[in-house]
Amino acid sequence: MTYQEKFFSERKHSSEKWEHYFEIYDHLFSHKYGQDITYVEIGVQNGGSLEVAKSLFGQNSRIFGLDIDPKCVTLQEDGTAEEIFVGSQIDPACIDSLKQRASAIDIVLDDGSHIQKHMLQTFLMLWPSVKEGGIYIIEDTHTNYSPEHQESFYGIGLYDYFKGLAERLNIDFIDADARRNRFKLPRHQRTRRVAHPDITREIFSVEFFDSVIAIRKKRKLEPLRIRK
Repeated sequence: MTYQEKFFSERKHSSEKWEHYFEIYDHLFSHKYGQDITYVEIGVQNGGSLEVAKSLFGQNSRIFGLDIDPKCVTLQEDGTAEEIFVGSQIDPACIDSLKQRASAIDIVLDDGSHIQKHMLQTFLMLWPSVKEGGIYIIEDTHTNYSPEHQESFYGIGLYDYFKGLAERLNIDFIDADARRNRFKLPRHQRTRRVAHPDITREIFSVEFFDSVIAIRKKRKLEPLRIRK
């Protein structure tokens, strides 16, 4: 079953998606279909997307939503979501409440305010709660080009930040000596080295699509060059 098939199947709640998102979703998390996961959606609107998620993933999946509209609580009352949090996606107290209930998150889908500053701040607050192998998805990033969504984070645009993260995935190779010598040794033969903290040490990939950015979490080992 694909996301598109579930989207067009009969359901209680409506949803609005760009058509090309269906293929992107299948690419990003179809390997989780049928499995019990923890799913968080920011900006649930009418609840259709939550309902699709509930049908795609395992019966014991935990489905959470966050929205500024108090009316969305009805999605919790009718069982579409385990819990709906009402508040701003950049309110630390609201995010902390969500994190306490939805720890070890498999999938985050940010379909909230679409304001650059909000997208980035929410990512920075929620990323620590994404589990190993989990994925954080920001959609409708084309809104970065509309006047009403231009508010940035200390002057850093959303694409500025994530393109910078993509480049820093190569951080281990800054040390030329390590590149020439250390990374050719089996890891168990290497002397202990303290690496400076960097968020990219727990990022496997940053993927860019039309209107979507996806960040996959995986703690990285030091590079190993293999010759055979």
